[in-house]
Amino acid sequence: MNLAVELGAMLVYGNALVLLHELGHAAFARVGGFRVTSFAVGLGPPLLRLSLRGGVVLHLDRWPVGGSCTAIPLGPTSRRRAWYHAGGLIVQAVLALVLLALPDSWLVNRIESFNLLVALTNALPWRLGGSASDGWYLLDAARGGRQQVEILPQRTRLLRLLTREEAVGSPVGTMYAALCLAWADVLAGRPDRADPFFEADPPETALEPWIDALYTYVRAEWHRQRHRPLAALETVQRGRTAREGELSEAATGLLLLAAARARVDLGQHDEAGRALAGIVGDAGPIGRQATVVLLWSTLGASPDELEHAVFRVARRTTEAWLDPADAVAALTAAADRLGPAGKDAAARGAREAAEQLEHRLRATASTEDRASLAARLQTRYER
Repeated sequence: MNLAVELGAMLVYGNALVLLHELGHAAFARVGGFRVTSFAVGLGPPLLRLSLRGGVVLHLDRWPVGGSCTAIPLGPTSRRRAWYHAGGLIVQAVLALVLLALPDSWLVNRIESFNLLVALTNALPWRLGGSASDGWYLLDAARGGRQQVEILPQRTRLLRLLTREEAVGSPVGTMYAALCLAWADVLAGRPDRADPFFEADPPETALEPWIDALYTYVRAEWHRQRHRPLAALETVQRGRTAREGELSEAATGLLLLAAARARVDLGQHDEAGRALAGIVGDAGPIGRQATVVLLWSTLGASPDELEHAVFRVARRTTEAWLDPADAVAALTAAADRLGPAGKDAAARGAREAAEQLEHRLRATASTEDRASLAARLQTRYER
């Protein structure tokens, strides 16, 4: 067959298959706990934009090659996210079954081959810079989603997301990316860089209750880093009141966590412990971070009680944390108290866990975050 015809046909069915794959992600977004913010037909700068119901921006880009689906999570990382990451592959598998039922022809054979190529490219776990395959995300979800929970290692990806969502005019995607970048600044010990974001009123973007809860949590942590724990507590209380009756269990747990951390800074350890009672046993990142706050609140308790609190944190140091640096600080402070109390083994375990977590934190942080993060870790003995 004429080469020009072959290439022209491939351009048509190739683009159609890529778009079908991306539509699969969009179709499984809600099932996987995501919200689609924008959907692209083509690549490059957007030429046409259409705002759909629910805040989704559909845009036609300059280069008519492929497309993309952009979505943001609506809850803490869980294995449920696998549905979203596998959505494109599921749709392609259905297409493969349909193609098998059709009579053999030149076009069917070409589509089958390209469908297999697209599926394999996405199913194999690979990561290059800030980009990764569906297979990589599926593997991470199966392992607990550490790479999708900890924010500092995601700065490059978030910057790219912010640039893209601003360019296509997606208010929800822009807000989410900007919020996560402000969170990264807070975690890296640079809360002053987040001042412009939190000192301005958040845009009206018809956000989800989970995103509002995340905004409240990060804003409270920003206040804490700026040595305003009372303002952090007030922020949480306003956030809960504004979304009363709408918050999921996970969103409520996130706000309880922020409130408890602020109460520890205020010296209200008993109140912090009561706030954590319902979430400290949760297996997800919120529950893990709650064990850190509980450890802070237990520093003045008996050596036996402190030893037990250390064990809760130390046994999970290889997992994902909302604020790994705070876990390092809490473990180090506990080790300093357990040693003089005669709990040498527990003190040694706490120190080793803190060193392991700190090493991983430094290794995964971006170059621009390492200096400020080192300064934050340097002051970990201060409370």
